[in-house]
Amino acid sequence: MNLHALRIGALFLVTVLSYGFYNAYLPITDPVESNYVLSAITMLKHNSWISPMIYDQVWYDKPPLTYWSLMITYKLFGISDFTSRIPNTLVAGASVALMYHLVYRIKESVHLAVASSVLLLSALQFWYISHAIITDGFLFFFSIAVFGYSYLAFTNNDKNSMVKAYVGAALSVVTKGPIGILLPGLILLLFVCIRLLTRRAYTDYSITKDLKLLFNPFGIFIFILLATPWYIAMYSIHGEQFISGFLGLHNVDRALVSEHPKFNVWYYYLIIVPLALLPWTPAVIYRLKSIDWKDTFDLLGIIWFITIVLFYSLVATKYITYTLPAIIPCIIWGAEAVINLFNKPGKTFKYVVSIPFGIYYCIFMITSFATPELWPAPLIIAALAIGLLLRVAKHFVKNNLHLTIYLTAPIILLYSAVTIIVPPILLNQSGLQFKPYIESSNQNTYIYGTYYTSILYYTKTTPTQVFVHTTDDPRWTKGKALMPTITKDEFYKIVSHESDAIIIVPNKFGKTFIESPTYTRVKEIGKTQSTRIYKVN
Repeated sequence: MNLHALRIGALFLVTVLSYGFYNAYLPITDPVESNYVLSAITMLKHNSWISPMIYDQVWYDKPPLTYWSLMITYKLFGISDFTSRIPNTLVAGASVALMYHLVYRIKESVHLAVASSVLLLSALQFWYISHAIITDGFLFFFSIAVFGYSYLAFTNNDKNSMVKAYVGAALSVVTKGPIGILLPGLILLLFVCIRLLTRRAYTDYSITKDLKLLFNPFGIFIFILLATPWYIAMYSIHGEQFISGFLGLHNVDRALVSEHPKFNVWYYYLIIVPLALLPWTPAVIYRLKSIDWKDTFDLLGIIWFITIVLFYSLVATKYITYTLPAIIPCIIWGAEAVINLFNKPGKTFKYVVSIPFGIYYCIFMITSFATPELWPAPLIIAALAIGLLLRVAKHFVKNNLHLTIYLTAPIILLYSAVTIIVPPILLNQSGLQFKPYIESSNQNTYIYGTYYTSILYYTKTTPTQVFVHTTDDPRWTKGKALMPTITKDEFYKIVSHESDAIIIVPNKFGKTFIESPTYTRVKEIGKTQSTRIYKVN
């Protein structure tokens, strides 16, 4: 086995072991993670490998690749909090390894390739998403493939690389939907057009060559072969319901009508993206000062970044995870800055890299002290270990490769400590906190004003949502509320004839509940940081 393969394997293993650490103690949270977990469990229950399902109903929210990964994991290892996080942990390792492989091929530098992988491993949003049970980790992996292989195709006139980019796009479509080909396709078309307009800056430029690469017939054939079977199968089974539910509501309508209006502001991603790149945001900004528009990599990177951020800024529905693929070129630019600054005399490295990382660590430390339910001891121990490690290790940092190893250990220690302390916060977002109350009662469970899907995952009890009010567009209420739901009036009538029923009331609906007719018939039996639990007398 050559050194390149060994490095790929080592980076994959380091990521999987460090990201998988303590995963068994991270509860499944609502409202997102629990939907994927319950969908996979429901699909296994009905042996439904084509139609995504939840609450024993077909659900058109996402294509099946993430569900399939969970279903296979459950088949092999059983259902648990730990196994639920295995697929995203593995794909995180694959993303870090692929980042190394592609940067090595693009830049022909082992040091830069390893540094890019380490920066990706430690970027805040990548760390978060790789621990969460969502589709974005898979989409990011395939996006790295599209970005890296399409660049190699254009710079080396490499048809095989473009075919690999089409494979990445096809799997993106099976992960997230049509956006998996539409957005990369738009980016590459813009890239070709700008190259045409600035063709004098490129030697041996040919628009014919670019177009032949972009519209590679075999790549298009492979894309159709991989991306379309599930869509064809779903349409043949569900017909117009699939078109209106999946393509209509969950794709077109989501782009045009905000699912969460309060987040639909133009500057949303201007805040999210710099946070996503922490602690390397200063290094990326430092590198952006020397962007060369005549450099093919910088040109594709800028188009990639701006197009993704601008596109999702224009889309009505906004989530913090949507722009994650935009950071791909930023990570590589940040790695270039770190290495260049390390080799440059002066204090710039300290100001751009060392001090920001120290501030980043302090933010976690201060938060752990300021949040009552958190336990800061792991972060304190990690800080002492990092200090000792850096004092010893700095004497061994002789070159760029040593530098990346020097950066890796503190990062792993930091995130391991954070992983240990976050379960109480996750518990407040999980139905696991209600398990003792629900299991002590054989009666119905109601959730006033919202829903905790993970209650069904943890207790095998299906609660009923009491619909109070929402500021969201009605089509989202109708299209996404597949759980058992009743109105306030129906709830008041039903509860008047029940006893011992459990009612979970989130604090934000507490005043409404206290003013309701039901409040006189209940007694409080418990409370959490975010809810109060009542039992009907």
